[in-house]
Amino acid sequence: MSVTTTLWEHKNFGGQMFTSNTQSGRYFWNTWGKHNDFFSSMRAWANGHRGNAYAFEHIDFSGRFAALNVGGQFSSSWWSYFGDAFNDKVSSSLVVAREPQDIETEVALRSIVTPQFTSLFDARTAGTPLSRKGDPRVYGTFFPDHDKQLVFATIHQDLSVKVRIPLKITIPNPFGDDVEIDLGQFRWSDYSANVRYDILFFVTRDGVLHGRAKWSHVWVEAGPFSQKVYDEIAPGLHGAKSALTSAIEGGLALFNRRRRFADAYVLPGTAPDMNQSGFFANYDDDVVLVAVTRR
Repeated sequence: MSVTTTLWEHKNFGGQMFTSNTQSGRYFWNTWGKHNDFFSSMRAWANGHRGNAYAFEHIDFSGRFAALNVGGQFSSSWWSYFGDAFNDKVSSSLVVAREPQDIETEVALRSIVTPQFTSLFDARTAGTPLSRKGDPRVYGTFFPDHDKQLVFATIHQDLSVKVRIPLKITIPNPFGDDVEIDLGQFRWSDYSANVRYDILFFVTRDGVLHGRAKWSHVWVEAGPFSQKVYDEIAPGLHGAKSALTSAIEGGLALFNRRRRFADAYVLPGTAPDMNQSGFFANYDDDVVLVAVTRR
């Protein structure tokens, strides 16, 4: 049992074609290299599995995507043409084999994660130079360079950092040592920064679903004080992984009381309606956690 998808160079399934199959795995993915921005049509087939096929705008499974759903109402579905706005835009693709509907539970994470994360983050950064710029983005990260075997739900928070620099002036003294006057501190500028947390969901042998903040990434915009800003904010932001993991585990505790699980995985964007043939969306519209109940 598997899910198969084929991408074609031209509309109406013409030109060169490239086929992918999940075989016995959950995911099969491609980054298209020299065939970047190459495809115009796509088709997917359910071979005993429900499944989803995604064609992404960018090479890291991000940006806009065209999706196909199979194994719900349709055993095969297709885009005979992606349309002018998405023609020759595909740079990566993903095929996902799914389980029967009655043993899968879908959880759209953004609406759950956002209030919990902002509350935790604001409490930890109160009274510091750090502040959030808007709410976090929550999206799927698939097989990234820093951990190519795994898939994550990522929390991406834009930040503002107030930088205060000590101001001193020196008055030349022709009769002795120069005089240095400390004028206190003034705010030089606000620096833009961001932090990303990659959350790994997994099931242990006892059937318990877990979530762990496995990776954190801190970025600070370029400028004369970038390294100073990074050195000041990065340790605390990286150190927040343990608190974030505790919050996630606490949120999953009630979930785990009701059942035991066989697997957990994530889907990009919003939850697909398996009774529709396909849809267009953006990778950071949401991310969906799918928990598979043990039979």
